[in-house]
Amino acid sequence: MSRIVVVGGGAAGLELVTRLGRSFGHKSNHEVTLVEPSSHHYWKPRLHEIAAGTFDTELDAVSYLQHATCNGYQYVQAAMAGLDRETKTLLLRNNSGQESALQYDYLVIAVGAVSNDFKTPGVSKHCLFLDSSDQAQQAWQQINPLLRAEGNHRISIVGAGATGVELAAELAKVSAKLQRYRHGAELDITLIEASDRVLPAGPECMSGKVQKALLKQGITVRTNTRVQRAEEGKLVTAEGEIIAADLQVWAAGIKCAEWLTQLDGLETNRLNQLKVDANLQPTFDSNIFVLGDSAECPQPDGSFVPPRAQAANQAAGHLARQFKRLLKGKSLQPFIFNDGGMVVAVGHDYAVGVLMNDKLVLRGRFVRNLYDTIFRLHQRVLFGWGRVTALVLLKRIKCALNPYYKGNLS
Repeated sequence: MSRIVVVGGGAAGLELVTRLGRSFGHKSNHEVTLVEPSSHHYWKPRLHEIAAGTFDTELDAVSYLQHATCNGYQYVQAAMAGLDRETKTLLLRNNSGQESALQYDYLVIAVGAVSNDFKTPGVSKHCLFLDSSDQAQQAWQQINPLLRAEGNHRISIVGAGATGVELAAELAKVSAKLQRYRHGAELDITLIEASDRVLPAGPECMSGKVQKALLKQGITVRTNTRVQRAEEGKLVTAEGEIIAADLQVWAAGIKCAEWLTQLDGLETNRLNQLKVDANLQPTFDSNIFVLGDSAECPQPDGSFVPPRAQAANQAAGHLARQFKRLLKGKSLQPFIFNDGGMVVAVGHDYAVGVLMNDKLVLRGRFVRNLYDTIFRLHQRVLFGWGRVTALVLLKRIKCALNPYYKGNLS
């Protein structure tokens, strides 16, 4: 019997166990297990919607327990706490702090990445993060009172990558919508970026269009502004300028969790990503694979797979096919990322995207629909087209009947 254990129920991990569970999870000679401390799956590119109160938890969240039952894999609600490669044993710790052991024949690590505070003083204490659904819910609990209060309130967002841009635009849209319902808060949103443009890791051809859209929504964009430290109710820049705010969100940079550097000798880089070869394996352990943002995976041109959702989805599909080859005694094929472009939502009804190797820049409501379609493609892997179609129809009905913002407006 082959025991395949996948650690991490994000986009890559959940798609992988779904494919493997359907392929041979019900067979007696194979066992697929997902290890994940959370009870529900949320697509990470939409965590900013949870923080802004616009995410539909009822329709778009996935219960791991129910999904496992329907798709032929086992679900263990726990976090990975250690690894013994010689005995092929995982040390797990559940939410109550109890520890247990789990044996594997093949281990897949797909725990994603988190924001990088670059050891900036005060950030971990005085800023919110959006690295998990729990953190997004905590952000919502603090943003909601600001939206419901009278007067003007200030929110600072550090980092003008995709997460920072999408959060700023979503909050601006929510604030504008609330003005139509009643006399609520007006948000002054400041987006702060150390680089000379928004989306510094994305194509330069879309940065100007995204920034123009942000400014049109009334968002203040501060580029070439480096935060030196964070304090209660304010950020201090390298030039000594004070940027005051009622709430501060840190969405700058990425790195992986520190515990990945302590996994029984597995090699990591400066961002704590696990180093793997083109087969998504550490060079000295053929029983372990790494997916998504957790992996530093080389490409034929000397570059590395970027930390994007589409890369994680492609890697999950690729590895599912490779497991079928592996369990039949065939050799593995290398993972080659196919860049399908980039789409960034700038509010709930507008997006900017680049396609064809950054040669074609699109924007508008149609591109926003494309952004939503990417999410539906992820759901298609999890549920199939039938249920996805039903979800889309239900969501349209709810949008027609309910207000945009999920807070209680009465």
